Amino acid sequence: MKISGFTFVRNGVKLDYPFIESIRSIMPIVNEFIVVVVESEDDTLERVKSIKSKKIKVIEEKWREDLRGGGRLLEYYTDVAKNACSGDWCFYLQADEVVHEKYLDYIKCALFMYKDDGKVDGFALKFKHFYGSYDLYHEGEGWVRNEVRIVRNDPKIKSFRAASGFRWEDGRKLNVIMLDAYVYHYGWARKKSVMKKKILEHSSWHHKDEKVLKDIEEKELKKLYKHAHSLHLFTETHPMVMEERLKDREDYLNVEPKLLKIKTKYKVRDFFANISEFLFGRRIGEYENFKRIGYYMPYSKFTECKKEGL
Repeated sequence: MKISGFTFVRNGVKLDYPFIESIRSIMPIVNEFIVVVVESEDDTLERVKSIKSKKIKVIEEKWREDLRGGGRLLEYYTDVAKNACSGDWCFYLQADEVVHEKYLDYIKCALFMYKDDGKVDGFALKFKHFYGSYDLYHEGEGWVRNEVRIVRNDPKIKSFRAASGFRWEDGRKLNVIMLDAYVYHYGWARKKSVMKKKILEHSSWHHKDEKVLKDIEEKELKKLYKHAHSLHLFTETHPMVMEERLKDREDYLNVEPKLLKIKTKYKVRDFFANISEFLFGRRIGEYENFKRIGYYMPYSKFTECKKEGL
């Protein structure tokens, strides 16, 4: 079985993306890693080329201004990277997404188990969205809780909706196995001095309307942080590849007690959502960009099997 990792990145240094950490996080289980580097205003390309691994394959791409708007740029560059993969499975990470090392063996075993099962198009992973700092994460209101990040190497599988996930080129949802493993998303956990620049550039990929971009530029940064009512304190460990970044905690959103006082209506919402997930394996009414056709074993059970040598 061969696994390909793939991603794309632009202005990764300028906008403080953990793109090197992202790539390194799944390097132990991939046979190759395709990195599309879009022409940048910094040394992103040199940073990627400095990774000392024969697994890294770099593709240089021009900026496609003609595709700006509606998320088409993200879909285009994602598909360029995916189309260069040669593995049985293609593992996609965006430049601000990292996988904890504790999940790697678990994920690899799942991929091996379903390699020859033609009914399985891919795998969905859970998401932990860090917000403001490395100590807070956000849940709710339109932020994905599960999304497809591993797909079969089939040219008819394309990135979908600003590369948030994947579908068949005719629009059909993929049949996926649910994994009990997390992608750690650090898109909103970066220094305040860089955060506004990141929001503005990311918005420019989605919007051609200069008025929209001007409105964003003129807003105070604190008004762009919209989810203070849904923040939770993170008490677990971050991936080891993030160790150096974790040493620098200055210039991030302060962990204020009031941020952790979740409003009653959101507590009620989460209470019933958690009951629904416990009883039915999912939250009733929640949009999903895939079809669940099975569940791989819980991560806790997998670790027990490893301890027993099974």
